[in-house]
Amino acid sequence: MSGKSFKMRSEHKAPVIGESLYLWAGDQVDLPEVHDSLQKRKLTSRVDVYQLSIAHWSSHLTRGTPPLGVMAYSCTTSHSNIYYFGGWCGHDDCYSNTLNVLNTIKMEWTSCSNAEQSLMKKGFGGMISVEFDGAEYLVIIGGVGSVPTVYHPQFQYDQLKTGIVRTNEQLLYNVSTGKILFILIA
Repeated sequence: MSGKSFKMRSEHKAPVIGESLYLWAGDQVDLPEVHDSLQKRKLTSRVDVYQLSIAHWSSHLTRGTPPLGVMAYSCTTSHSNIYYFGGWCGHDDCYSNTLNVLNTIKMEWTSCSNAEQSLMKKGFGGMISVEFDGAEYLVIIGGVGSVPTVYHPQFQYDQLKTGIVRTNEQLLYNVSTGKILFILIA
C-alpha cells in the first residue's frame, strides 16, 4: 500500500464505490467522548479513500456537517453516494436516528431527513439499497440503541440488562420522496 495510511479505528464501515474504498469516522484514539465538539467535528470532517486499482490512500476534507453517530452506524452506497443512518455518538448510551448522505464526487454531507420522533435512535443495524417499482429505497433493519419514544406493535423491542434496547425494526426510506415508512411483518 502506498500513500497515506489511515489511523487505527474500529466500529466503522468500509463501503466501496467503483474502485475506491471509503473510511469515515469510527472509534479512534483521539476521538473525544462527547456528544459534539470542535475536535470531534474536525476529525469526522475527513474521509480516507483507498484507490483499489493503484493501492493508494488519500485523505479528503468534506463540506457540510457530518453526522454525530460516528460509530456502529449503518451505511450503504447508491451511485456516487454513501448513506449513513444512526450510530453511537461515542459517549454514554447516546445514539442517533438521522439519515445523512455523503456525495463522494463533491465530498459533501447533506441531511436526508430530520430525525423523526418515531424513529428509534440506534446503531449496529443493517442497511442496503434496492430498486423496485421504478424507485430507489434504503432498507434499514434492526440494531440496538436508546429506549424508543414510540413502540411500533409490529416490531419487537428487548431491553437488555445494560439498559439499551435491541430491536427488529424495519424501515424503508424512499430516496426520491424522502419519506420513511415502516415495513409490516407478515
